[in-house]
Amino acid sequence: MVAPMKTRLVWISILVTAMLAFALLFGSALLLRLFYLSILILLASYAWVVYNIRKLSLKTGAAPAHLQVGDDFQREVTLTNNSRLPRLWLKLQDRTDLGPQDSTLVNLPGQDSKTWKTNFTCLRRGRFHLGPVDVTSFDPLGIFSRQITLGDSQSVIIYPQAVDLPHFKFSSFSDFGYNDSYLSATRISSNASSVREFASGDSLRHIHWQSTLRTGKFMVKMFDADRSYNASKIGWILLDMNEESHFGRQLDTTDEQAIVIAASVAQNYLQGGMKVGLMASDAERSYVAPERGQAQLWQILEKLALMKTDWRSTLKETVNKNLDDIRDNPLVIIIATTTSTGLIDTIRQLKNRVDAVVVILLDVASWQGSPILTDMQRTLTWTGAQVYMVHKGEKIATALDSKITHVHPYMV
Repeated sequence: MVAPMKTRLVWISILVTAMLAFALLFGSALLLRLFYLSILILLASYAWVVYNIRKLSLKTGAAPAHLQVGDDFQREVTLTNNSRLPRLWLKLQDRTDLGPQDSTLVNLPGQDSKTWKTNFTCLRRGRFHLGPVDVTSFDPLGIFSRQITLGDSQSVIIYPQAVDLPHFKFSSFSDFGYNDSYLSATRISSNASSVREFASGDSLRHIHWQSTLRTGKFMVKMFDADRSYNASKIGWILLDMNEESHFGRQLDTTDEQAIVIAASVAQNYLQGGMKVGLMASDAERSYVAPERGQAQLWQILEKLALMKTDWRSTLKETVNKNLDDIRDNPLVIIIATTTSTGLIDTIRQLKNRVDAVVVILLDVASWQGSPILTDMQRTLTWTGAQVYMVHKGEKIATALDSKITHVHPYMV
């Protein structure tokens, strides 16, 4: 808009100058009068633009406290005319780094205000800014424009998306690296939720005789998990953010997928009542001590929202530095890629300190369009870890579904 106006002004200046030159050259009174009229119109247009943008004030509504990737939200912008005379042809444009925004044209009667709602879509995680608002005044002929900036800049953090993991629950004992036949009595509640067919290793004390007589097969009771036991557990999420471990372009990268997985796992375990902490080998060496509750979730999500890969730090070094903090027999969830270095050494180092290790492995080969790698998964499984493999384009909830991913740890 500004460039065409400048071009238009240049041509008008040339035309007015030519009009004056011809009026003086040929002694034309008509051309001289047209020249004076043109000057008056230009002066009046400029005065309009300058006056039209005075005595304006602006208020903006606050953005929602918690926003995640994929969310849409609106922000109210109220422009007030503090003069008794109207303000016409005002263009409002919200200045933001969240992405291109639509502008609007408003006309304000004297001593009046109008509210404009700006729409935003959260496409990326990170810290962004909303506002200030550029208000531009135009004259009726479209020759001049004048712009002022009103309002303050608001900082907003877009948290990563966290997906539901219905079959990756803290109450699922496979999450802890145990099979059903190894559950201790202290980990099972007295509430039987269903029955199933008898299998080798089941206790005879759990046979449900009514179902056995009805079906003609031995049926045993299925007990609910003792959530009080799991609620006392501590979960550590260890995230490999070494730059050499990740691959991808723009938003379709393994590190972005790893952050979504970390957010989803944190949400899943915190909602289950566990204490959850975070360690990452990112540029800021992010560290969040284990705690429980909704406030802890937002603290972890904030760390993940601002996280960037770093070539200097490795996950192995991060674990070594904070090894003394990993205590009380916790559950450890490692989120890494098939190109992460030192994973086996890290698991062996943690093995005598933790209850179980779950490794969520992103297959870099699938992001590169190469054949899927499986050797790393098999090798990690032999260390005693429970391993989930995530491929490009695969839904996270499906990849982390213990009912689909039949990976059993071989305790060594």
